[in-house]
Amino acid sequence: MNEFKVGLLAIATIVAVVIMSLKITSNQSGFGQYVTYRTIVKDASGIFPKTPIKVAGINAGRIASIELQGNTALITFEILKQIDVTKNSKLRIKSVGFLGDKYLEIYIGDSTELLHKFDFIDSEEAAGIENLIKDTSEVLGDVKQIVHSLKDSFSPPGEAPPLKQILSDMKELVANTKEVTASLKRATTGNEEKINSLVDNLQAFTEDLAYQVDKNNGDSAMADIKQVLANTKQLTNDIQGMVADIKKGKGTIGKMLVEDEIADQVKDTLSSVQKLVGKADAIRTELTIFSGVSSVSGGQTDVSLRIFPAPERFYHLGVSTAEIGPDKEQSIATTVNGNTTNQTIVTNDKNTLRFNAQIGRRINDFDFRGGLIESTGGLGIDYHLQNLNTIFSLEAFDYKKDKGANVRFGAEAQLWNVIFGKATLNDSFRSKRSGTVAAGLRFNDEDLKGLLGFFL
Repeated sequence: MNEFKVGLLAIATIVAVVIMSLKITSNQSGFGQYVTYRTIVKDASGIFPKTPIKVAGINAGRIASIELQGNTALITFEILKQIDVTKNSKLRIKSVGFLGDKYLEIYIGDSTELLHKFDFIDSEEAAGIENLIKDTSEVLGDVKQIVHSLKDSFSPPGEAPPLKQILSDMKELVANTKEVTASLKRATTGNEEKINSLVDNLQAFTEDLAYQVDKNNGDSAMADIKQVLANTKQLTNDIQGMVADIKKGKGTIGKMLVEDEIADQVKDTLSSVQKLVGKADAIRTELTIFSGVSSVSGGQTDVSLRIFPAPERFYHLGVSTAEIGPDKEQSIATTVNGNTTNQTIVTNDKNTLRFNAQIGRRINDFDFRGGLIESTGGLGIDYHLQNLNTIFSLEAFDYKKDKGANVRFGAEAQLWNVIFGKATLNDSFRSKRSGTVAAGLRFNDEDLKGLLGFFL
């Protein structure tokens, strides 16, 4: 009875995970009718199958496949059928934030003529971090020119400062005024009566002017002008000192404008960040979980993780467990009254764990791998039938001197979305053969991000 309850609980858990996985990945490849289109881009780094495609910022499809065509990348993608994609629509590769994930955005054109299935959409290359570095360098150069222009305006090389020139001109103006006054005095000789009133008025004006130009009088205009000129001179000196410090490379701005090494270091740092982000974006992962039954070992569960640092290279890590492990033969010699009898005892362990750790390389539709297969050395070949989403595999491992290697044939097929079915034939060339039938789930990077986003 307890075993029955545990089995019901395990089945309920698997059903819950399947329903949740389908709900999370429904926006990528789940429900609705889709129309297939194609486009060609020069750089497809950071985008992979199932990468979302958005229209007006909302998920409307996903990438079906990416193929190398000459020196460009041919991208085949699917868009919901209810979205009318016109002939003058544009496609652009965009990213979320500075180091965010990439996605494809489609801008629907205003044409009334619609695209047909497998038609091409024009793509526009988005700006990269190299343009950002170039624009930053140009801005720094413009700032440097502005600072030099300010310095030349306040203190031109080889010339007197403008404020000092103003004071000199004012002094000359006062001298000219005195000369004009003397000339007027000579002109008025003999005309005292006619110009008495003019002299009186001029005297009053002169007294008032003397009052205003008295530097010792705090209310005079000269005192105000003197204070303004003093403040202007101090401001000029401060600006000249600041420009001189910047020119000498003092302070952060000065170092950025004068020292070329800092600009080079900024460029190198941004370049290193770009390379690091590029390598991280290029890594792909696939998580697979299968559970089924074997004709020999009973219930069997396989969990595996494939890591793709590059499209042509991968690492395969996994663990397998079964209710009944492989047979182990032990020979026991018994001696009775001088007669020796040999007896062979066959045993096996229950709930055994077997580990997989392999390295592989992908060439076209074939995967060649080698390493540990179920805790023993072995080799494997996988063939991908892309059109049917089916994988055929052949593995040889667990070599025994008297029985040879365990040759295992297998086939995996996509049943729907992230649900897969699997069947294998073990010990194909041995007398005791066994078969396994299993079902499971397979998640790629986009599926895992959806799961993590749901839980976190």
